[in-house]
Amino acid sequence: MVMAIGGRSANAQTANAGGGLPSSSQQLAQLAGNWPLIVPGEEAADEAAGGQAAAQSSGNGGSKFSERASSRSRNAPRRDNLQAFKVIKYVRGLVGGYEQGAGIGLGVEFTTADAIKGVELYARALTSSRLYRQGEVGAIIGNETNRAQIWFNYLRRTRDNFFGIGPQTLRSARTTFSVEARSYNASFAHNFAMGFEAGVYARVSNTGSFRGEDDEFPDINLSFTGDPTGADPTRYLPGLNSNAKLFSYGAFAELDKRDNERGLTRGAYLYGRLASVDGLKNGNAFSNYGWIETELDGRVYIPIFSHKTSLALRGYTELKETKSGGQIPFYELSFLGGRSHLRGFDNFRFRGENFAFFSGEFRQTVWEQEEHKGVDVFVFTDAGQVWGDNRSKTDPRIRANDPFQSENWRIGVGGGAQYRFNRSTAVRFELASTNERNHFYFSVSRGF
Repeated sequence: MVMAIGGRSANAQTANAGGGLPSSSQQLAQLAGNWPLIVPGEEAADEAAGGQAAAQSSGNGGSKFSERASSRSRNAPRRDNLQAFKVIKYVRGLVGGYEQGAGIGLGVEFTTADAIKGVELYARALTSSRLYRQGEVGAIIGNETNRAQIWFNYLRRTRDNFFGIGPQTLRSARTTFSVEARSYNASFAHNFAMGFEAGVYARVSNTGSFRGEDDEFPDINLSFTGDPTGADPTRYLPGLNSNAKLFSYGAFAELDKRDNERGLTRGAYLYGRLASVDGLKNGNAFSNYGWIETELDGRVYIPIFSHKTSLALRGYTELKETKSGGQIPFYELSFLGGRSHLRGFDNFRFRGENFAFFSGEFRQTVWEQEEHKGVDVFVFTDAGQVWGDNRSKTDPRIRANDPFQSENWRIGVGGGAQYRFNRSTAVRFELASTNERNHFYFSVSRGF
């Protein structure tokens, strides 16, 4: 679980995409001057991929809590992090469940548990600190080795950040948009031995995108249009003010060899996903969508002479190749910015068809309370860039977004401290600085 508090910056922005602020928090953030407090509430999806957070043993004093906690995370169609805590046998509290920008996600789930042999039916409702809404009904079939899942999901996000497309967009161009999505999903996964899982999935979704509900920023329609016949192709946003109906299918694999038994995390984590997405006819709405999508995420945790010193490295990329001149809805583009996608920049700060992201952290335990408890300090550097834009084949302003270039790298640096209070959970404070602004993050996680 990651919590964030937004703060007002010099240009009167009250919060980043991580979460809205009550007035008392705004006043507190203003006191911080150029170091506002930021809430990236749901980036734990990348930190806890594979269900690491709640599924692991909590160690001393945490066994009763572990018995009540379970992971409801998925590896496809997108990785998400959702943790469940048993209230009574057929009712669970939920934490998480949103991609970044939603704030803190909370909800409730009603389940048949083990009442039906081999099948679990469930219905859940979630909201977030930004008042985003989500509902889901589904069924889980099988066991820990072979698991199938089918579900219907409804999602409403009302004020996500948008700055434009390309690596050179201006922060002053910030606006917001909303989406309303309905999807039917199915997946099957096989859990092999030694922390290896692989599976396949399919999805049909119908998503509408419109102006955001945050009146602090300009209406997105003042700068952009969803009409592809407009005179200025730089103003064209595929999917804006219309519904995009998409069919996607793909395969994924995850190898999780992380070890938190003693001291700092050691080992490795690998994830890969390959998918195909096509637009479906949807009345008179634009439907020429189509792309091939590849996602790769690799992490290594290298102990240096002891379990108290470690170098953590991460490489992460998402590549989207359009089909036969097709488009990608702007809200489906790859992005950088946010606690797990380039610290120090606003959530969704840069968008393009592709992104590459690298992160390195040097971690040092300064107080070891027990083997799995203690205080660590760390310093980090993040670097990434976006590229790719298929909105025009001739306009030089659009073509300038296409190449992968050295001048488009964006860098964030910083450091922080964390207290590990069991094998899976830590309280973490991070301070990140970029050429645009500074961010302070608070999270309940062990980092990436």
